[in-house]
Amino acid sequence: MKTVLITLLISLIGALSCEDIDIALYESFYGKWKLYDVSGGFTGRGHDINFDYLELEKENNYRFIKNDRILEFVKVIIANDNEKEPLINFIPDKNSEVFMGDSEKYAVLEGSDTLNLNSPCCDRFNYHFVKE
Repeated sequence: MKTVLITLLISLIGALSCEDIDIALYESFYGKWKLYDVSGGFTGRGHDINFDYLELEKENNYRFIKNDRILEFVKVIIANDNEKEPLINFIPDKNSEVFMGDSEKYAVLEGSDTLNLNSPCCDRFNYHFVKE
């Protein structure tokens, strides 16, 4: 019985520490990100930058901003589906323009100031940001 309790306690501590890591990881994504490059797509050259900033809020809202004007303000879902990088799914308004070509991206942080939103599949666009 003592062994079972010790095993449960160790499992619980391990589970709690994983949650803390995930929370800390997600915390890094929140804030204002300046778009500096778009890569990928069919030609591999990306496309012209069609917004200046992406803002991600802790309330799971996001904004696309261009020339200090909010282009879109809607919800985002962050999931991890046992992948290395969290999958961010942008839920645009049905009347919205398409700012990223598709709605789901893998979020890859490089340090604390660079965010890459990479497409999960081929011939789609990747977006590269620096934190403001």
